[in-house]
Amino acid sequence: MEKKLTTELKLYKEEFDFLHKKIGELEWKIATIFYGRKAITRLEIETLEDRLENYRANIGMLVEKIRNEVQNLTNPNSMINSFTERK
Repeated sequence: MEKKLTTELKLYKEEFDFLHKKIGELEWKIATIFYGRKAITRLEIETLEDRLENYRANIGMLVEKIRNEVQNLTNPNSMINSFTERK
């Protein structure tokens, strides 16, 4: 049985899918950057790696938001989040 997502979780899912796709595209581009090319500048690789790091940071923050939202939905009386308490 599939659970029906709230509007907020649907938006988070769309954002997650977008970031996940972008991460995959950049990973592929970095992995195949030399294919069919004779020279690559270090700056080109660094730029791609910086973009990848940024997307990974964004997806990490998004996952934390999703966890908080799910916790609030499953236990609306509790505003305490065990993930943020650890930090």
